[in-house]
Amino acid sequence: MSKSEVEKNLLNIDMKALIPLISKEFKKYFTKNIKALYHYTNLEGAQGIISDKTFWASHIKFMNDSKEYSHGLEVCESIVQKLIQELPLENPRRAYLEEVFTILEEQDTDIFVVSFCESGDLLSQWRGYSRSQHGISIGFDFSSLFDVSFHLSEENFFPRKVIYDHKLQERIIRRIINVSLISLELSEVKPQFSPKEVARTIGYFLPLFKHATFSEEKEWRIIVTNSRSMSYQHELKFRARDNIILPYIELETHNKVLQNDNRLPVNQIIIGPSGTNEFTARSINYYLKNVGYPTVPIKLSHIPYR
Repeated sequence: MSKSEVEKNLLNIDMKALIPLISKEFKKYFTKNIKALYHYTNLEGAQGIISDKTFWASHIKFMNDSKEYSHGLEVCESIVQKLIQELPLENPRRAYLEEVFTILEEQDTDIFVVSFCESGDLLSQWRGYSRSQHGISIGFDFSSLFDVSFHLSEENFFPRKVIYDHKLQERIIRRIINVSLISLELSEVKPQFSPKEVARTIGYFLPLFKHATFSEEKEWRIIVTNSRSMSYQHELKFRARDNIILPYIELETHNKVLQNDNRLPVNQIIIGPSGTNEFTARSINYYLKNVGYPTVPIKLSHIPYR
C-alpha cells in the first residue's frame, strides 16, 4: 500500500477506538427497524427477567449453539492466514498479523451472550431455549428497548443483529485488518491499534457470525466480554442447568424513560406449545397484574403441541 493510498484511506477513518469504528461503519447490518424482539426462556427465567429487570448473559461456550463461535474463527483464520502467506517474511505487517492471530487463538477473553429473535413463535427457538414444555417468549417493543440501558461498569449494551451472510462476515474481518494495517503503516513508534486490541475487536464480532443454515432464526445478540486483562471484571456467577454448571453474568437494566417507572418495555407474552397453555396463561396474567404489567397481552403459540 502506497503512502498516498494510506492517506486517502485515513480520511474515512476516525482513529479513536476500533470496536466503535467498525460498529458505526457496518451499523445498517447490525440493526434495522422492526416492531419487536423476543427473548425465549422458561417460566422461571421469565419471572426473573420481569421481576428483577435483569437478563442473564450465558457463556457462549456452554450455549446450545456454542460451536457457532468456531465458525467465526474459521472465517477469520482463512483471511488472516492468506494475508500472512502473501507477505514477505521480513515485512513488519506479517509479524503484526501473526501476533494478532496468536492472541486471538490464545486470548483469555470470556464471551457472554443474551439472545433475542425477530419471531415470537418459532419452533427451533422453543426447542432450543425454553428447555421445557412451559416455554415463554417475552416480546419487547423494539424502539423502547433501545431506551433501556443494560449497564455494567461504565458500558451500555444493546442487541445487535446476527450476520449470516458469509461474504459480509469476510468484509467485516477484512475491514478490521485493513484499518489496523493502516495504523501500522502510519505509525512512527507504535501502531494506533495494538495486536491485542485488533484481536479483541475481532473476538467481539465473531459471536455475531453464524452459518447461513441458521438464518431462519433471525437472531439478535447482546455481547458482553470478560477478560483477566481488562481493568474491570464483571461478576461471574454460576447456575446448574441440565447436565452442566453454566457460567453467566447478570445484566441489570435501567429504563431512561422515567414515566415508565423503570419497567421493561414488554409488549406481549407468548406461551410455547404445551398441554397446559390456558392454565399457564391465567397464572401469568395474575402475576403480571401484580408486578406492574396489567395491560400486557398474553398469547398462545400457534404451533401444535405434541
